[in-house]
Amino acid sequence: MSRRLFLFFVALLLTVLGIITARLFQLQVLRGKKYKELSKKNYLRVRYIYPPRGDIYDRNGEKLAYDEPRYFLSLDHGRLSKEELEILRKNLKEVFGIELDVSSLGQGAEPITLKEDLSYKELELFYANSYKLPGVFIEVVPKRVYPQGRYLCHVVGYVGYPSERELKKFKDRIGPRSFVGKLGVEKSMDDVLLGKLGKEDVMINALGKVIKTLSREEPVKGKSIVLTIDMRMQKIVEDVFYESGQVAGAVILMHAKTGEILALASFPGFDPNKVYEEWKKLSKNKLKPMFNRAINGRYPPASVLKVPISYAILDTKMAVPSDTVTCWGSFFLGNRRFYCWNIYGHGTVDLVKALRDSCDVYYYTYGYEMGPSTIVRYARKFGYGQRIPLELPITKGFIPTPEWKRRRFREPWYDGDTVNLSIGQGFMLSTLLEQTVMMMGIVNNGVIYRPTLIREIRDPEGKVLWKNRKKVWKVVRGRQEHFAVIRRALREVVRRGTGKKAFSKIVDLAGKTGTAQVTFIRRNRKKKKKLPWRLRDHAWFIGFAPYRDPVFIIGVLVEHGESGGKVAAPIARKIMERLYIEGLNKEL
Repeated sequence: MSRRLFLFFVALLLTVLGIITARLFQLQVLRGKKYKELSKKNYLRVRYIYPPRGDIYDRNGEKLAYDEPRYFLSLDHGRLSKEELEILRKNLKEVFGIELDVSSLGQGAEPITLKEDLSYKELELFYANSYKLPGVFIEVVPKRVYPQGRYLCHVVGYVGYPSERELKKFKDRIGPRSFVGKLGVEKSMDDVLLGKLGKEDVMINALGKVIKTLSREEPVKGKSIVLTIDMRMQKIVEDVFYESGQVAGAVILMHAKTGEILALASFPGFDPNKVYEEWKKLSKNKLKPMFNRAINGRYPPASVLKVPISYAILDTKMAVPSDTVTCWGSFFLGNRRFYCWNIYGHGTVDLVKALRDSCDVYYYTYGYEMGPSTIVRYARKFGYGQRIPLELPITKGFIPTPEWKRRRFREPWYDGDTVNLSIGQGFMLSTLLEQTVMMMGIVNNGVIYRPTLIREIRDPEGKVLWKNRKKVWKVVRGRQEHFAVIRRALREVVRRGTGKKAFSKIVDLAGKTGTAQVTFIRRNRKKKKKLPWRLRDHAWFIGFAPYRDPVFIIGVLVEHGESGGKVAAPIARKIMERLYIEGLNKEL
């Protein structure tokens, strides 16, 4: 390289270095203060993009729960100066009427919510005045909507903001303003319904406005769930119960051939759209409207237990259907007297007549002979006291045993305990779900299908990811003629027995009534009628229809309803009649 060319490159290099040095001097010294202020004003922020939860549908595609967008007025105050906060306070008061307590903001890094559920008018107001609201921005958060209101509230449930435990459990799937299930399917199927939280890294200016999106991870909507519930049947069930004037109870309507739950209602109910608005009122209500009596309430099974006891009598060959017992209105055990509900007696009764008229003496006699271990064994065969598989958390019923009584009361098991157990009284407790499942076994000659509420799970595009199949949960092995005799007796219950008020010319209904004692008052009926509501007997009716080829199993519980035959049976009849009148039976 020539000396002249070398000197040229040296001069060029010195010129470039001079320019760079001059520029650095300008940026760091002459304009350093200005750019320092700008660097404070522009900053990075990670913002959550909240995904919609999956929708919930009934079996016919009617929406039971879905999300719609709601708009929050939020404040990102972390980088605002005292002067800017003071200006913001005045402008918020002027534009939105919001009183901002500047002293309470602290140094928190997370945005705070100034106002929820902005109307479209308020959105327009914000965008027209955003230039004078530094740090304020609009946040879009899904809102859960329950279009059916109080109908099906205990099954669908409701949602709320996550607890610390739930934030840890679901990790990056939810944020502080996500909704998680708090009751019903919303809670038990949360893992399916929850989507995945989206995020974006954005550059924010002094006014809290996004000037640049650096990266974005799209949110993913949750999967949708199709229930086995038929909303038309559900509305019939709830309307009929409320029309009866009863205040507390439960109804389950089940498909006899599949175990699908077509309707499930607990009374009283609540509106999941207004849970938090009415929380104080709901929590103070002594009837506990948020308690699911159908699957969590435990009550003495009363005379409904005579159905599996009848099967036990036949299966153990303790008696044949034609064997008789004479009922004089009471049963003597040593020096104790156990009364039949009919203190005048039923005369000579065989199994069909005993079940038809719910003769206590007949079941005292054979229950005493069977002993507690046999009664307990057959009750468990039909699902009592068992953990019944269901997509909602259930409460098990309770079957007392001599061993349990010794542990609990430090007392022996008396023969009187066996006599009480034989008619579903004493220490035994059961749920409406257990009683309904038991009747499924009678209807299907011992086959009990797993009860279910979930029919399908679908992806956000509607593609079926999982479809439920009917599964056998239990099989009570025995002779079909024994089941046939019991079904015939249950038809007689409705035709001319204790369940006559369930008789209908529209639908051939069969079933068993039950009246569970809450307090012991037998003789003085006038005194019994004057009892406070909470001391009155519970009323049961568990039935099926149509008799010859059962499709429906219906269980009705009326809390403190006094009489299964007079109160629960008519509710079951009216429900079934309306199903048939509207032709819904033909769709199954």
